[in-house]
Amino acid sequence: MQTVFAGENIQFSYNKKKPVLKQLTLSVGDRQIYGLLGPNGAGKSTLTRVMLGLDKPQSGKIQWFNEYLNASTNKRVGYVPQDLALIYDLSAYENVLFFGKLYGLKGERLKKQVRFALEFVGLWEERKQKPKKFSGGMKRRLNIACGIVHNPDVIILDEPTVGVDPQSRNRILDAIIELNQLGTTVIYISHYMEEVEKICSHVGIMDDGQLLCQGKLDDVIQEYTDQAIIRLELQQKSTAYAKQLEDYVVLLSDGNRVELGVPKNDINTLSQIRESFGEDMKSFQYVTPNLEQVFFRLTRKNLRD
Repeated sequence: MQTVFAGENIQFSYNKKKPVLKQLTLSVGDRQIYGLLGPNGAGKSTLTRVMLGLDKPQSGKIQWFNEYLNASTNKRVGYVPQDLALIYDLSAYENVLFFGKLYGLKGERLKKQVRFALEFVGLWEERKQKPKKFSGGMKRRLNIACGIVHNPDVIILDEPTVGVDPQSRNRILDAIIELNQLGTTVIYISHYMEEVEKICSHVGIMDDGQLLCQGKLDDVIQEYTDQAIIRLELQQKSTAYAKQLEDYVVLLSDGNRVELGVPKNDINTLSQIRESFGEDMKSFQYVTPNLEQVFFRLTRKNLRD
């Protein structure tokens, strides 16, 4: 598979005392949906700026499409920032038109691409309206249209669903999948673990300026999890079952709720838990190894802390 982005041993700091990126190495393959995860302060925004050439690293190598950053590679990459990059005195059509011109589009091709981008995000009928009249979800979709108007080979999406309603979120996620199916490589930065698990083929987890792991989503989950989770709701507070709980790895104990770590696919342990708690168990849920478990194991943090 062709590598569309390769960053090797990237070192970056705003001052010499505290590096933000520490010898970070990351690669993204052609036509992947690559989910980039990390807690607040991990360095994701700085990494994005370095990837786009907005900040220059002190050391390391950065290539797009096997070339160092240049005017040609810049035109092949789109970026949708978390902060809305919209001009509220212009109509939706004029906003996308403006960004198309920034990327060097002209004439009939410009008009064609503006229409494609607005139709793709479902805003063609609202093209004459100004974004100040739009809902949060519509603004997010217009933001995406501005980022894809030049038909980039790669699009970087930074928190594109933050603050939107569930219906708009689903529409945005479906559009991202469709964009990828049309041949666009997607780098997806999100605080929503469930979104990454839903749409991403590959994932990278970073913290404290370093990439802790990367690879195919299923492979990462398989490699970095050795247990499943059993969620129990008990008749009484968990402290009343201290004796039974001594035999298990307790991950969470909160009132009547308990989470236990158990070996993956261990039928005997599951049967033992059921038998141990019996009728004191109001509910029993088996949670298969997932990305959230990987994230917590590697960072010892919750994603949205």
